[in-house]
Formats: sequence, structure tokens, C-alpha cells
Amino acid sequence: MILLRKIIAIGALLALGGLIVTLEGGAYGVNPGLVVATKLLLVPLGAAVVGLALGRHWGRWLGLAAAVAVLPWALYLSFGLPSGVPLMQQTIALIASALLLVALPGRAMFEHYEGRTATDWSGARMGLVRWTLILNLASAVGLFVFVAVYRYRIEWHVAVPAALLVGLVVGVLLLARQKTVGLLLVALSCVLFVPAGVFFVWKESSWAGGAHIFAASFLPGVLAGWTCLIAFGRPVWRALRSG
Repeated sequence: MILLRKIIAIGALLALGGLIVTLEGGAYGVNPGLVVATKLLLVPLGAAVVGLALGRHWGRWLGLAAAVAVLPWALYLSFGLPSGVPLMQQTIALIASALLLVALPGRAMFEHYEGRTATDWSGARMGLVRWTLILNLASAVGLFVFVAVYRYRIEWHVAVPAALLVGLVVGVLLLARQKTVGLLLVALSCVLFVPAGVFFVWKESSWAGGAHIFAASFLPGVLAGWTCLIAFGRPVWRALRSG
């Protein structure tokens, strides 16, 4: 069963890669910047395929992140466009992301991948760390695609959510090791994401649907970051007060 699920996941990732390769000839190949930028997404997709094939835990994380990143776009492009628009590419993306979300989660896949690592990823709090990292990896991909869709050139304000993403991911990793600086990074990133997100959408989005996709791409990771802040912040705060 593990082998079958691995094959399904790798097949879904290859399908997403195929969509990227053929994007230029599809219905949404009119933006040259989008076509060129999405080619770079072949790098994490390729890494996910290699990682899954070799039984590496980061391969599973990248595969799940790819699914979470693609799903909001696939849903919007499948159901949010006017009737008569070609649906082949977005339907494939929707099916591929759904297959990844079915094939990769679960206890058996966790034991097959994370069970081989030196770090003990078991337990509710470490599971929260895993999913916070996965969701924010997906947010990083979502940010990249968001910019590629709305801009022909990258401007300075793109660095704002990018820096907050980095701060959130690094902070969560430090929180998992009970580091005080991790608590500060997560708290700062989560608080600043609200005004920064509003500002970024205002600068980048030229249509109302952009705000919805932005929220779908970033809110899960930010909410997971807040949950990490609560779960890990209490023991860190108690340790600081007792010290």
C-alpha cells in the first residue's frame, strides 16, 4: 500500500510538472512572465519527486506543500471563471492536488518517511510544527505564483510577505527546540502578517478574486503559526518567568 501511494503521489507531481511545461500552449499562456516564472517551480516539484522516491521526509513535505499551494488556484480556475473557458489544465491540476492530499498524509506514510529521521517528529506539538512548515512552504510557492500572475517585474513590497514567511518558518523551528527567540519571531511574523497582507493585496491584486486566493494561500500557514505560538509559547514563557 505504501508503494502504491508513493506511485500515485509521484504521478500527481509529474502531472503538475507536465502542466508547467505545457503552460505556454494552454489557455493561460498569454502572460510571458507567468510562463517563465512557473518554469522555476519545476525545481521544488523535481525535488519532491526525488525525495519521495528515496524515502526522504522532506520529499513528503514538499509534495504536500505543492498540493496545498496548487489547490486554491485550481479551484478558482475551475469554478470561478465564466462558462465556456477551457478547463482541461485546471481540472488536471485539481485532480493532481487532490490525489497528493489523499496519498501522502496518514500514519503509515508518516512512519515510512519521518520515522527514518534522527529527529523525533511524533506527538501533537511536533505534528503542529510539521504542518506549519508544510503550510508555509505552500505559502512561499503561492507568493511566487501570485507575483508572477500580477506583475511583469518584482517590486520592493514583495519582500514584505517573503521576509515574514522566512521569519515564521525559522521561528517555528526554533520554537520546537524551546528557544526564546523562536517565540519572538513567530509572534512578530503572525502579528505583522495582517497589515502586510492587506498592503500586499492592495499593491498586487487588480481584481477581487486575487484577495481570495491570497487569503487561501496564506491564512492556513499564519493560523498554524498562531497555534504554534500558543502551544510552544506557554512553556517558554513559564521557563522565562521561573528563570
